[in-house]
Amino acid sequence: MFSNIKEYKRWFFFVLMLTGASLTADANDIIIKGKIPVYIQPGESAEVRVAVEDLLRDLQSVFGQKSIIINHLPKSGSAIVIATGNRFKGKQPALKGWESHQVYVDHNTVVLNGADIRGTIYAIYTFSELLGVKPLWFWASAPPKRINNLHLNDDFIKVFNSPDIKYRTWLPNDTDFLSPWQERSQENYEAIFEAMLRLKLNTIEGTIADENSFDPSFKLGKQAQAAKRRGLVNTGHHMQIFGSNYSNWPQYWKNVRHQSVPELTIANRNALAEYWGYHIDLAMKNNAEVIWLVGFRGNRDIPFWEFFPDSPKDARGRARVIGEMVQLQIDLLKKKTKDPHPPMRLTLYNEMTTLLAQGLLQIPNEPSLIRNFVAARRDHFPAQDIFKHEFSANEPTGYYMNFQFTSTGSHLAQAEGPRKMEQNYRTVDSLSKGQLMFSVVNAGNVREHLLELSANADMMWDFKKFNPKTFLNNFSATYFGAALAPEISDLYTDFFNAYWEQKKGDIPGFERQYIFQDLRYARSAEMIISDLEKGKFSLNPLENHPMDNPDKGSVGYFRVMPIDNGTSSQLEAILKGTGASMSKLEKITAKADTLYDSHLNGGKIFFNDNLRGQAYIMLHLNKMLNNLARCYQTEEDQKTKKDFLKQGLQELRMVKRQLHDAEHSPFEGWYANEKKFGIDEIEKRINVLLQKPVL
Repeated sequence: MFSNIKEYKRWFFFVLMLTGASLTADANDIIIKGKIPVYIQPGESAEVRVAVEDLLRDLQSVFGQKSIIINHLPKSGSAIVIATGNRFKGKQPALKGWESHQVYVDHNTVVLNGADIRGTIYAIYTFSELLGVKPLWFWASAPPKRINNLHLNDDFIKVFNSPDIKYRTWLPNDTDFLSPWQERSQENYEAIFEAMLRLKLNTIEGTIADENSFDPSFKLGKQAQAAKRRGLVNTGHHMQIFGSNYSNWPQYWKNVRHQSVPELTIANRNALAEYWGYHIDLAMKNNAEVIWLVGFRGNRDIPFWEFFPDSPKDARGRARVIGEMVQLQIDLLKKKTKDPHPPMRLTLYNEMTTLLAQGLLQIPNEPSLIRNFVAARRDHFPAQDIFKHEFSANEPTGYYMNFQFTSTGSHLAQAEGPRKMEQNYRTVDSLSKGQLMFSVVNAGNVREHLLELSANADMMWDFKKFNPKTFLNNFSATYFGAALAPEISDLYTDFFNAYWEQKKGDIPGFERQYIFQDLRYARSAEMIISDLEKGKFSLNPLENHPMDNPDKGSVGYFRVMPIDNGTSSQLEAILKGTGASMSKLEKITAKADTLYDSHLNGGKIFFNDNLRGQAYIMLHLNKMLNNLARCYQTEEDQKTKKDFLKQGLQELRMVKRQLHDAEHSPFEGWYANEKKFGIDEIEKRINVLLQKPVL
């Protein structure tokens, strides 16, 4: 994590020392070699010891020899010291401040010191970076290179002060690729948590309990257990009060209370409070660190009035119920925790955004309640509620941004990019008068969004200094080498700018406010195919999508505005927009091919996964939709129509080929459960159309 290129170059200097070349060392310098022992100060936490296990693995990977944990510092020879707070009396004073940490040389030791538990964990992973272990080494298929030794000067010190944004969160969401892959091995399951800590994140959003949390062992759910084991904070998804899930409602009443299952209604508030309270007790019993989620939504992430049968029918009544439920939860939490100001979070998602913007929903005046605003749905920019909200002097603020968004967003290829992410967060911080303290990004299946996720982690730690261009250059240098970093950095920028902007922005100065992400290509293809199946034709074939329902919070499913594209119809806009993107992506893929074939010495797998392959996916999707639109539009003979349709099918199959190419070790079968884009179903429907004598 580097704020500028000069800092990166200073850091990179130490990485250059990993070559094993002969070095002239001062008597007080330290030469780190294989078998160097690791001393853990007495009293260090279990979470720190988990990170030490990763360090031992890193040391063996880098030096080819196993290091061990020792109980006493050696009188001679080098050692690595792990210490939190002032437990170790080194030559540097102990740090103070949330998650601050340092790595420094102290005579014959390297001290990895944090002000608190997570600070020490971050210090451990910072040292691993010195060894040449990249933060995303596992996900980037980039194991560290073997070296002979690492030379550090006797005055070496690297200090990281407290992060600018206190809570920095990932939400793995709609994980149709990630979840089946995680189930294959413990290594796969742990990979996401390790990566988060290497990137210096500290919170994961999800559930506290799962189906196994309602027996006499009263265990945390699997995700919450893994997060706690590694020292991460847990917080609930916006439909999961205190980390609960209504899917587990029957298990609680049957297995814990041993009674018949009561009806799940708004009127049955005592039962709701008891169920929510169980999850508070569960987290406290297991000593989990939690930011407590309050709110009120229905199961399956829908507005509560679509789930609870006794819901009000009008907006004012619905806002009143949300307010009452949130207050009930806050009172319950304070009673259970015996804390007048427990860390809490209210996610103003979808319908809450609308109700707040209308002035119907009132946020409780609680000094420890994070007002978690949410990016607009479908396209990801600050929504109207935050622009209309009048911030007081004490309103802890959070922001939720989607990198993935199931239905219309990114799923197969990243789209928002570091610059758009930066614009979102700077806007929110400015509007909140500098009170931003919580960030969460929808990480989707994680692997497709690694660059964006890294950019977010970088910005949230060093918010004031973050610069997207500098970040891209440093990221490219880390994973592809310093020599090619400027060229690859520019190629990433070109890739994000190649997305079709189907609607002009309406926030002054906000770049790429509306873009056509990959799932929109799938849904557009389905709309055109549906008309072809029915023998229908419209100049505006993307109108009236079933999910474009304002009552459910939709504010435009495709947002293809003909006038903004210089056309008179959606069909013409599709042809023009995809044509322009195709032209840009042809150039990008050509440059990527040249780099891949002739210049890249390291990082080829990750370059293909994270940039080249994604550019090809978007190129083929643009060609697919362009050909389907031409088939739909043409009034020529059937052969011409079917030729366009066949070409569209071929482009779709090229997308499948790109996905298959990305299924290398350890990600074999990554896309085996692909359903949300629906490639196979679209392919099947096109094949059926091709069998028809007349389209």
